[in-house]
Amino acid sequence: MESIIKKEIAKGMGLTLIKTEKFKSNLISINIQRMLEKEEAAKNSLLPQVLLSGCERYPSMRELSDRLDDLYGASIMGDTSKRGEKQIISFKILNTNDKYIDEKIFADIIELMNNIITKPLIVDGGFKKEYLDIEKENLKNKVLSIINDKKSYAHKRCIEIMCEDEKYSIPSSGNIDEIESITTEDLYEHYKKIIRDSRIDIIVEGDFDCEEIENIIKNHFSIERGQIQELTREDFSKNVSSVKKVDESMDITQGKLVMGYRANVDYKDAKKYYALVTGCSVLGGGAHSKLFNNVREKESLCYYIFATVDKYKSIMLISSGIEIENRDKTEKLINENLKSVMNGDITEEELLNTKKSLINGFKSSCDGIGGMSEFVFSQELGNTDYKIEEIIEYVENVTIEDIVEAMRDIQEDTVYFLTNEK
Repeated sequence: MESIIKKEIAKGMGLTLIKTEKFKSNLISINIQRMLEKEEAAKNSLLPQVLLSGCERYPSMRELSDRLDDLYGASIMGDTSKRGEKQIISFKILNTNDKYIDEKIFADIIELMNNIITKPLIVDGGFKKEYLDIEKENLKNKVLSIINDKKSYAHKRCIEIMCEDEKYSIPSSGNIDEIESITTEDLYEHYKKIIRDSRIDIIVEGDFDCEEIENIIKNHFSIERGQIQELTREDFSKNVSSVKKVDESMDITQGKLVMGYRANVDYKDAKKYYALVTGCSVLGGGAHSKLFNNVREKESLCYYIFATVDKYKSIMLISSGIEIENRDKTEKLINENLKSVMNGDITEEELLNTKKSLINGFKSSCDGIGGMSEFVFSQELGNTDYKIEEIIEYVENVTIEDIVEAMRDIQEDTVYFLTNEK
């Protein structure tokens, strides 16, 4: 059983200690929160990769790698993700627990993180051009590769059309023109602002002495704090005046249909939100769902079909891969099945199988190291403090009437279809 301690250790900086004896490793996660902004999305995506290319003390990836080897094969990664209308710059380092080696290395691990994040390699007033050019090329390739994954591309395009005037439509990696225009000096100036003015959450998961770990972090991880950026909550409610229908053509053989809906449910209303999650899973959460059985299995109209809900934005998307000629029939049948769930046409078996699927997912999400860190951070992002056991209890208690109430305000917003050039 985990014990979780949360506290503020500096202005705009939180520390969460998750003590568990399940693993022989410790995981340290450092999450830097930013509001999702078009003008800084590409810069934020570049930052962790450039910082991990080399720092003042270890100016190359080879020297960083050698230092990690010295620390009993510790591994480090950096990434940028989109959560609702926030962009998260994250660093994670996985290291062997001090209990299983013949020396204490946690302070050295934190010192290394401090060097990477707060003491970057600066050349002529900016990041090293060679490192930036490599990471710009990698990020451009990542952006361009999205179009090769037609399922992801269609999903992305539906969101962009549906949320055209909202931050949620901004791609986390930026676009090619924005990436190409970034200079070493631009990125360094942006970095200084990010480090000084952003909310930072440090999460440590593993088996350790909490007081000792807190003191090490306070002594070895130091960031000058400025005016912390206000993190505003996303709008989760919107009345749809008319449904947007957009078809795009591409040289493809299989059509991609993505249908976007406004769910209009506040995730802070836990009973209602988890009833929505349960209803969405009844509709399209896997092999137990209505869409899978009625659209894919019975009618053979699609190769895949599933429904998802964005917690923070309260948007539901239904995605499917279909033959081009089956578009109208599939769209009609999807809406019929949605109406069926909204009206409470749900069998006890469907509800039971859905609950089992969701609860198993919640339980297994924390089986590996990092799962609980991710869960705790998601609670921080939502400014909530639920435990997994509480969420499971909410799901267990969901009734068909709860699902009807939670889904009654769903409104169709956008229908996007990626079709062939003919």
